[in-house]
Amino acid sequence: MTERRISRFIVRYSCLFLLIGLFLPIHAKSQTITEFYIFPNSAPTDISAGSDGNLWFTEAFGNRIGRITPSGAITRFYTGITPDSGPVGITAGADGNLWFTEGLGNRIGRITPSGVVTEFSTGITPDSNPAGIIAGPDGNLWFAEVKGNRIGRITPSGVVTEFSTGITPDGSPSGITVGADGNLWFTEVKGNRIGRITPSGVVTEFSAGITPNSNPVGITAGADGNLWFTENLGNRIGRITPSGVVTEFSAGITPNSGPVGIIAGADGNLWFTENLGNRIGRITPSGVVTEFSAGITPNSGPLRIAAGADGNLWFTEGLGDRIGRVAGITTGCTATLDGNFILHIPYLSYVDPKSAPLSLWADFVYQSNPANPMLIPFKLTTYGIINSPSFSCTASTLSSNLTIHIPDVLLPDGITHLWVNLEYSSALSTNVNTFFVVTTYGVVPN
Repeated sequence: MTERRISRFIVRYSCLFLLIGLFLPIHAKSQTITEFYIFPNSAPTDISAGSDGNLWFTEAFGNRIGRITPSGAITRFYTGITPDSGPVGITAGADGNLWFTEGLGNRIGRITPSGVVTEFSTGITPDSNPAGIIAGPDGNLWFAEVKGNRIGRITPSGVVTEFSTGITPDGSPSGITVGADGNLWFTEVKGNRIGRITPSGVVTEFSAGITPNSNPVGITAGADGNLWFTENLGNRIGRITPSGVVTEFSAGITPNSGPVGIIAGADGNLWFTENLGNRIGRITPSGVVTEFSAGITPNSGPLRIAAGADGNLWFTEGLGDRIGRVAGITTGCTATLDGNFILHIPYLSYVDPKSAPLSLWADFVYQSNPANPMLIPFKLTTYGIINSPSFSCTASTLSSNLTIHIPDVLLPDGITHLWVNLEYSSALSTNVNTFFVVTTYGVVPN
């Protein structure tokens, strides 16, 4: 390449390079992992944020429920838990208590913020091995039975109902979560499927698009309205739409890492544990993966992960007998620009004085314009309505004159943040494609 051609290349793409931060200073925090030791052979397994602002976790070998404050102070509770019950899953209930499963004890437990435990076993089929548990939209708790091959529902007063119709024999339900559609979604470890159950108990299974013998384990709802799950043996992260369309992502995940837990982060991305890889992974809604290992003790075996009220992510280390904390996570309103030049806006508020505000999420992709190489155009690819936004931060805004202001865009380096303004381009837009062009941008200070 001649010097003149190099010069033209730099001029042509300099604006885009500026946008993705190659010529910009760094002005942001990076993720920091801190560990907190519990007790030898406690085997912390699942973790959940409690209504008291603390994190609560199960100890499969320690046979206890643990509580850790945002500052790292740990308290362990065992009174009221049947010996050798093997607590596994845990979640916060609408009643303000924490609810947990006892895999070996075949019970559901409830613990108050002050540590008072009540156990429930009536209505649970013997040797069902309850695992994942989640608070449902109906005010009840829903749990998966690995050996029982059922989904269970328990009311706050302890009345259990089990559902098996529609679940493939030996499917082994494991993880469970609530979708944006108001249904419960669960993984089938042996069945290699994702299941959906309505609050009334109607089950639908999805297997198309899931690589055989992938061993789906963890599942969570993403800010994009889809469900995201881990494939422990397949070494992938899967995404399934409410209609059942599956996409798998493996690029960027170290081979034989064994993903297990997954949760939606405050930054709009999904965060997952790599049990064998001994890492924490982050995947954007468009599928770009980043792995983090600094700060994690070797061979600690990260298992489950949760979002804390403090804005951090918290995870269990089953072999390391520790609780880990990932700090430096950005807010849920932060837009992201990934390495494929896909711009994801998780929270876009349409402001029009003539109508009620409308909350949206939107994805754009950069598309160069040879006729005017100095433009930075983005084509709208997908968008959706957020029915009940719960973000407490400042949204990006779409005004009635079709200009977009994004107060915070995280660039592909995971560190640099920009503010960006875009405006609708009638010159580039057609009946099929809608384009917005970057007009101004700048660095967001710390």
